[in-house]
Amino acid sequence: MEQVYVNREWVQKSSATIPLNEAGFLRGDGVFETILLENGHFFRLDDHLDRLFEGLERIRISTRESRDNLKALLKEYVERNKCTHRIVRIVITRGVYESMPWEYQGPNSIYITHSDIPAVPESPVRVVFLDESQYPIIRMHPAVKSLNYLGNILAKLDAYEQGAFEPILYNSHGHITEGGIRNVFFVKNETLLTPPLHLGILSGTMRNAVIDMAEQEGIRCTERLISLKEVDAMDEAFLTSTAVKILPVWWESWSSTYATTRHLQELFTSFILNENSREE
Repeated sequence: MEQVYVNREWVQKSSATIPLNEAGFLRGDGVFETILLENGHFFRLDDHLDRLFEGLERIRISTRESRDNLKALLKEYVERNKCTHRIVRIVITRGVYESMPWEYQGPNSIYITHSDIPAVPESPVRVVFLDESQYPIIRMHPAVKSLNYLGNILAKLDAYEQGAFEPILYNSHGHITEGGIRNVFFVKNETLLTPPLHLGILSGTMRNAVIDMAEQEGIRCTERLISLKEVDAMDEAFLTSTAVKILPVWWESWSSTYATTRHLQELFTSFILNENSREE
């Protein structure tokens, strides 16, 4: 039977519940991380924990849990569920409170769950470009992986209704920011281009891994403003996230051979193995 960690207790997944006055449930008041577990190893766990603690500090949630405690919990989670290939999700909220959140001084809540790694499309997926001013998307710098995903979900729904896999958002200045739940890269003249973090986009773990891998392989990568007006002149484009890793995309009236993207996909398998071996 699969077990999950619910507010400092191990319980059967099928019987897990959360209180109605849980901060994350009531107000989306918390942060989360989705971490790739592959071949029994967490990919870039320290990067995920860095972002988790930075997010907690940013939204003023103090936790009594240390980094080592969270690592021990994640290790125990894997052992209890005997899993080697999963997407593991850790959520920390302000807690279970009766008073208003600005008055609450009690302990925070921690939840750990998992899901299967989804099947990734073998062919490039369709994207649509949407104006993020039409959605309640919070832009902070540094960005926080908060539980408030309303704007992202609405953009995803609109993209889905248009037959697209993912929306690519642009801001009021016409600059590309990110996907609904993923980061985006473009390729021009064999150079990787991706939007800069000061736009308030999430510093995705896979985004950073691709940048690091490109540097190791001698592939030029530049973070810069990318105008919506120039996307049709790009040679290639792809999404990155924990679930899809590197996924090529297309949009109406545009096509690509994806030569660089396919090369990066091939390199990434070895890159993950090498990173995991260094952490052993």
